[in-house]
Amino acid sequence: MPPLFWAADAASLGGQARTVHLARLQLVLLTVASLFGSLPHSNWTAATAAVLLAAAMYYALRSHRENPQAAWYEGRAVAESIKTLVWKYSIRADQSVPVGGESEPEALYHVQLGAVLHTFRDSGVLPRGAQPEITGAMRQLRGSALSVRHDVYLRERVIAQHDWYTAKAAHCARLGRIASRLAWILPALGVLGAVVTLTGWLSPNLIGAAAAATASMTAWAQLRQYGPLATAYRIAADELELIRVQLAKADLSAPGAEEIWSRLTRDAEDAVSREHTVWQARRELSG
Repeated sequence: MPPLFWAADAASLGGQARTVHLARLQLVLLTVASLFGSLPHSNWTAATAAVLLAAAMYYALRSHRENPQAAWYEGRAVAESIKTLVWKYSIRADQSVPVGGESEPEALYHVQLGAVLHTFRDSGVLPRGAQPEITGAMRQLRGSALSVRHDVYLRERVIAQHDWYTAKAAHCARLGRIASRLAWILPALGVLGAVVTLTGWLSPNLIGAAAAATASMTAWAQLRQYGPLATAYRIAADELELIRVQLAKADLSAPGAEEIWSRLTRDAEDAVSREHTVWQARRELSG
């Protein structure tokens, strides 16, 4: 991958870490503040709740001012777009051009990547004056025999990406199930607390705390998008598995093998690109 990919990837990971950190702080502070607000009234409980609410407000303002979520989404959209274009060029998925006649594919790569850089020129996720670059490794792989490109792409792109999508889909689905359970467990605890309070067995009113905890959990699940991501990752993994089977069965010595290869690898990259199209849509929603 060229340096531009690593710059966008680092910006996305940094934005994600910052977004999650600020959101976690804000939601925890709000939940704990509501818990103190549910305790029997006293000066110290009221003061503690006020301090916690003020801290939550502070982190909310910081999140609004810094907007790390934009860097998260924009960086991921740029990184995945660059990765797709790099692979298309490197394994000759753009078109079948004889080795040595590289001026047209290089021009196409520069135009396509230049369009990505222009779209995100003001995002802050790329270095100033960033320009498209073709690395020596990209040229070396593109100039390799079809059998070499086939093995490298199948192993390093299709299988690796399929395994990543499969693992992420399972991870998101598991966390989504936990969030769904908490969505009814926390309100149930609030109802139980209300019943206990009404019977006089317990003085604190935990309804507000349970409601705040439920709202915080829901906001967290929406930020992490467990359900939509699990579905998107699962669909992408299924498509890549079909493409893997086709690529594994491809006859590399048959007439027109380069044309068939170009078509199959374009299909593979289209399957992957659907996932980073989601990142682009999130960028526009968060912007």
